[in-house]
Amino acid sequence: MTALYEKTLACVHCGLCLPACPAYRVDPRESLAPRGQVYNIRAVLEGRLELTPALASEIYECLACRGCESVCPSGVPVGSIVEEARGLITEKKSEGKGLRLLKRFLLSGVLAHPRRLSMLMALLRVYERSGLRSLVRFLLARLSPALAERERLMPSVGRKRAPLPALAPPSGEKRSRAALFAGCIASHCFADVNEATVRVLQRNGFEVVVPKDQVCCGALHQHNGLPETGRRLARRNVQVFERAEVDHVVVNAAGCGAALSEYGENLPGDARAHAFSSRVVDISALLVREGFEPPTSALAPIRVAYDAPCHLFHAQKVKNEPREILRSIPGIELVEHHESERCCGSAGIYNVTHYAMSMEVLEGKMREIAKVRPDVIATGNPGCHIQLSEGVRRFGLRAQVVHPVVLLDRAYRA
Repeated sequence: MTALYEKTLACVHCGLCLPACPAYRVDPRESLAPRGQVYNIRAVLEGRLELTPALASEIYECLACRGCESVCPSGVPVGSIVEEARGLITEKKSEGKGLRLLKRFLLSGVLAHPRRLSMLMALLRVYERSGLRSLVRFLLARLSPALAERERLMPSVGRKRAPLPALAPPSGEKRSRAALFAGCIASHCFADVNEATVRVLQRNGFEVVVPKDQVCCGALHQHNGLPETGRRLARRNVQVFERAEVDHVVVNAAGCGAALSEYGENLPGDARAHAFSSRVVDISALLVREGFEPPTSALAPIRVAYDAPCHLFHAQKVKNEPREILRSIPGIELVEHHESERCCGSAGIYNVTHYAMSMEVLEGKMREIAKVRPDVIATGNPGCHIQLSEGVRRFGLRAQVVHPVVLLDRAYRA
């Protein structure tokens, strides 16, 4: 009996997961619901159901947000089950050849190699600064609205920034030594978040190391049926961060944090991977757990709506810590909205591969956010940042999307 099959046996089909599933709320079909996904995957493993391209497509309609796991009384690891099933889809070649090749090229061929990714980002920087992006948008809007919608989701690369220091000393007395996981795309498109994270850690007595040989966390590879690439990246990161000899591996991206904290599960029997995962911690959780200096300078009065990334709230169980940090900042009025703990529809590359469903999931959230009229939407994941920014544009809001640690850094520097 395989480990995947054993995981599916925990589901008793009670249905408590149904209201928590964003895909099921939009399209209430049993095959899209978490229990339906688990049932179908179990049927495939038992030989009762063939893994056809149609079934493979339905398995990929799951956002893997893991909201179902937070309400499941049986503790069914739906996220892990779906990820392993997608690996089986790749193994059995149950999806289109073009899609398989594209995923292998972009995820395994580019994202998994920092130098290749840097070259791509350099080309995208030229693409933006030359005005070519504006021209492409103009043409796509008239020739292919579907491609135009997806192109809008591509974040700005911005100007090339100086690399983070390999070692950043604490501002005062040293409390402990932390390594920053900088991420792959995030290190290029959200470099300001990494810079703010380093400054905040320094301000609070941490010596910060930024290992230069770190690679992508492997989350997108695990989510998209490329587990071997994900495990290869995991082994590399374990080696690199082990050499850094740190007390904490600090992450500011929820998806990366969830992947890094599960290296021990994805590399069974590897004691070094378990030791690595035990040191992984989100920046907000570390600051609240260890204690942080409350800012004394006030930001201009702003209304902030916090939106919880799924892989921070459901996977890492970091729930109140970001709010505690936001409440500590003078000038911030924290306003709550009813959809703050539901998926925004980003889900890695889901908003590109399943654009229509993704936008319907986003719409429900944005309706609730609009009711509280925020000046800022705070969230702790790059994919959520991109998706919520698109929601702001679609709903005509005037809010800015910002990472909580960036707001804390602004208050410290005010």
